[in-house]
Formats: sequence, C-alpha cells, structure tokens
Amino acid sequence: MAEYPAGIGHRRRHSGVSHWRWQRYSAVLVLALMTYFTVLLASLGGLDHDGATALVGHPANALALAVLVTVGLWHGTLGLQVVIEDYITIKGGRQMALMAMRAAMAIIGLATLWAVSRIAL
Repeated sequence: MAEYPAGIGHRRRHSGVSHWRWQRYSAVLVLALMTYFTVLLASLGGLDHDGATALVGHPANALALAVLVTVGLWHGTLGLQVVIEDYITIKGGRQMALMAMRAAMAIIGLATLWAVSRIAL
C-alpha cells in the first residue's frame, strides 16, 4: 500500500525530478540558440533571397537551426505533457491526447528538418 499515494485513485508514484531537469536543460539550450539566431536574423536585413539562403544554408548555421528545432520541439513536448497530464483525466482520453501531441510534434519536427536540409544541401 505504500507504493500508492493517498487519494489519487491507485496510480503508482513516480518522481518528476528527471522530467523537471530535462525541461530546465532544454530551456537553457533553447535560450542560447535563440540568442544566436536573433543575431543571425538581424544580419539578414540587407541580404537578398540568395544571400539569405546561403547564410542559413551554411553548415554551422544549418546545424544550429536543426538543433534549435529539435530541442525546441522536445522542450515544448515536455511542457505540453505536463499540461495534458494535469488537466485531462484518464477517462477524458489522456493517453490519446499525449499520443496525438507527440505525433503532431514529430510531424512538425520532421517537416522542419526536411526544409532545413533542403536549404543546406
């Protein structure tokens, strides 16, 4: 009986510390990459389309953009998971909402990474 908290309908206890830590690590990484891309986008002002495509298509910039997209979507997934778990009941379709959210994030991520790879290659 000690493995179940009182009043939570017999759900197993699990620690949320690792989830919390990964949320913070990804937030710091997204902040650093967004700072980098803010400076990069500020330098796009005087460039034409070909120059902007070349700047974004540079291997270092394309890799940084791919990491930003991946980590940003992962950070968003972690945050949305907490919101879904807190506000959608099990009978309300929590697992289906989680699966739909993860599928949508995966589709967005794949489409974005495909677009970055098209520019970079």
